[in-house]
Amino acid sequence: MIHRLEKCSLRPLESKDIQHLYEFKNNPKVAALLGGFHTGLSSDKMVEWLEYHRKKPDEVLWAIADLNDDSCLGHVGLYQIDHRVRSSEFAIMVGASGHWGRGLGRSVTHFVLDWGFSELNLNRIHLSVLATNERAIRLYRSLGFVEEGRLRQAQFKGGRFIDVVLMSILRDEFKRAE
Repeated sequence: MIHRLEKCSLRPLESKDIQHLYEFKNNPKVAALLGGFHTGLSSDKMVEWLEYHRKKPDEVLWAIADLNDDSCLGHVGLYQIDHRVRSSEFAIMVGASGHWGRGLGRSVTHFVLDWGFSELNLNRIHLSVLATNERAIRLYRSLGFVEEGRLRQAQFKGGRFIDVVLMSILRDEFKRAE
């Protein structure tokens, strides 16, 4: 299913997105902002990554697509969806740096949170973010996420250890923030 938003559309990831994802995930500026990401991925690894995530029954993953030409700008998803406890992990990557700072991440994040709470009946959505990614932390706080803790020196990027901030939002917090 395709979701049309004001600044982009969200659609299932497709094989045509692999080249863009390969470029984004191998861009040092993008990788520096994301925990668990590193450069040096091959195109074959990107194909494997796409197939792996397509088959996961506890994930919903979308390409963030340009409204004009449908090109992939990044991806967003809910991972480790647990219907029993009504919880999931959120992650987003806007790899097209020309779209940074224009409200795309806010629009996409808001939509996915709303979709997770209303369509999947989730009660809690959580995420982890590098402490150095101050822009993302400000965005998450502005949408109602609360810091739950910090994993000290949990990532190694750019020759140094970096803390990872753990955040979450509950359904009623999201509704109050709207």
